[in-house]
Amino acid sequence: MRYCLQFLIFFSLLHFGPSPVWADPLASRFVLPQLKYSGGSFKPLNGALEGLLMQIARRTSIEIRREPIELELTDPSLHRYPFLYMGGDSKFEPLSEEEIKALRHFLNYGGFLLIDDNSREKKSEFDVSVRRMAERLFPQTPIKPLARDHSIYRSFYLINRVTGRTAHKPFLEEISVKGRTVLVYSSNDLGGAWARNKLGGWNYDMIAGGEVERQESIRLGINIAMYALTLDYKKDMVHLPIILERLRRYRLQ
Repeated sequence: MRYCLQFLIFFSLLHFGPSPVWADPLASRFVLPQLKYSGGSFKPLNGALEGLLMQIARRTSIEIRREPIELELTDPSLHRYPFLYMGGDSKFEPLSEEEIKALRHFLNYGGFLLIDDNSREKKSEFDVSVRRMAERLFPQTPIKPLARDHSIYRSFYLINRVTGRTAHKPFLEEISVKGRTVLVYSSNDLGGAWARNKLGGWNYDMIAGGEVERQESIRLGINIAMYALTLDYKKDMVHLPIILERLRRYRLQ
């Protein structure tokens, strides 16, 4: 996997030509934004994304910025980031029409959104808000279970089952646009399994199981990040232009 990713980066350099941004070692690193929205709690966990980024750096060849950023949908720099994380544990205010339009545009033109229910409840108010948002976002494309043969389950690790800090659903859910998965929804609090403090300890105990489930949650998070960066390259190389466009955006940051 890592060699395929390095090949894509090398190919993009040949395709787009040299750029001075590569002289800056920070400019080409993977940045993971957390979606900032109104109402509820957009960041209910401490250290969730920091923990995932640490594991990506440790287990893959991707260079990362260890500190995630907070980003609103109306931020003009949104298009620079291929992967956006949305967490929450309670009801949130409906997105404005401007925010819905910005998110739809982001997803239609190569972006990827991971939504993570951190509530630890089987049926939460956050879940209700998410599904209402999804209906407005793509009215003709409802959320559905992610197929077991999807590239996410083999983009880096081979994933045989879906879990998290909780285990409310044994599957992920998705929205696809023109054959490309643009949104993935986890009901199992992946962020709670990833969250780590600066001393290296885990911030939250696992509710559904123990360390085996935590490690599986970390692997699933890495696979999702890999998919967000490379898409279905193993399955369908028609997406190569989108991959190259994502890499080009990194170089323009």
